[in-house]
Amino acid sequence: MVYHNFKIKNEKGFSLVELILVLGISALLLSVSDSIYKNFKKNNNLNIVVNGTVEALRYASSSALSNKGDSRWGVKINPTEVVIFKGDSYVNRDVSFKESISIQSDIKTSGINEIIFEKSTGVTLTPGIITFTNSNNEVKNLNINAKGTITY
Repeated sequence: MVYHNFKIKNEKGFSLVELILVLGISALLLSVSDSIYKNFKKNNNLNIVVNGTVEALRYASSSALSNKGDSRWGVKINPTEVVIFKGDSYVNRDVSFKESISIQSDIKTSGINEIIFEKSTGVTLTPGIITFTNSNNEVKNLNINAKGTITY
């Protein structure tokens, strides 16, 4: 009877297959999380612009209601910014006063682009809808009625 002396090697480390498997799974997780992050960021940018525009509209409305500066107040939606202005229109505004909020380049606007609130009453001369769309085609609408009420 012949006995073979087999020794079990107690080697430490990873095999090439295990290493490739771990790298593949890591790459897959990284690509999925990057895609989720980009979508989250685009949606977040859309919410920031919508909320900033709502705050701008509320500021202009309350300034007109309180007869601040004895003037009408308004908001102008430009492709790159939302501007709060004092005056009868954006073209005829008081250029000494200007506050603005930037709009990220991946967000497009449509609908009414100039909203003016009457002094003392706060009603708007230009009711309508402002639509914001991001590059994922997510859409948010702001509705301003004739009384100056903003819904979104």
